[in-house]
Amino acid sequence: MKRYFNNLFGWQAVGGGLFLLIVSPLMLAVYQYEFSDHQISLQQNLSGIYKVLLPPRDINIFLLNVAISVVGVIAGTMLYRYKKRKPIKRLTASQLLDLIEKGENEQVEFKSSLRYDYRQIKTNKNLEDVILKSIAGFLNGNGGILLIGVNADGEILGITNDFWSLKIKTKDGFEQRLMLIISNAFGKDICSKIHVAFHEIENKEICSLLIERSKRPVYVKDNNQTIFFLRTGKVTNPLTTSETVEYLESKNT
Repeated sequence: MKRYFNNLFGWQAVGGGLFLLIVSPLMLAVYQYEFSDHQISLQQNLSGIYKVLLPPRDINIFLLNVAISVVGVIAGTMLYRYKKRKPIKRLTASQLLDLIEKGENEQVEFKSSLRYDYRQIKTNKNLEDVILKSIAGFLNGNGGILLIGVNADGEILGITNDFWSLKIKTKDGFEQRLMLIISNAFGKDICSKIHVAFHEIENKEICSLLIERSKRPVYVKDNNQTIFFLRTGKVTNPLTTSETVEYLESKNT
């Protein structure tokens, strides 16, 4: 049932069914109840309407049912899109494990750390730029979720090594550092688009960033260049100037 409501068809089917079986008959029953000056009870009106609508006895009633269902489908579509756009403020433990199990996709990315280099086994502040590129890709796209402390294979590493590289060696210190580099790179207003939370999974601390879509384009400075990054598929790609202009034009139409 949960999966059913995670797809557009499910919301459309429910919307069409609700309008056909509940919303429309109830509205008609209330109208007739008021029009008859309460001489016939609301329940009797509703019962009579169901007898006329279901099953339809002529083409006009059939067409009316189709029209009612279409309105419901449209309502279901709008609710589904609103649900998809509405940002989730925090992930539950079960949601988090489900995301890790399914792996990376267009709206989910894993990063091993904020600035601890597992290859060189030392702190590498340049890795912060990698995090910023990923964040920019989500901001410029449709938003998404970035998990720090999980490698590309879905192995939970935790962020303890990052803690040791910070002045304040706690979750607060980690979040302060994260929001500082985001603010410096993209502007303070962008910080409101990013919701940071910490989770203990398998006795290891990981950080989740729930990133909303940005209304304005976000750029990353890299080697004296200003680059536009976009999350497409399972990767975050830099776009050329012409590609960026074309994408932003299509986004605003």
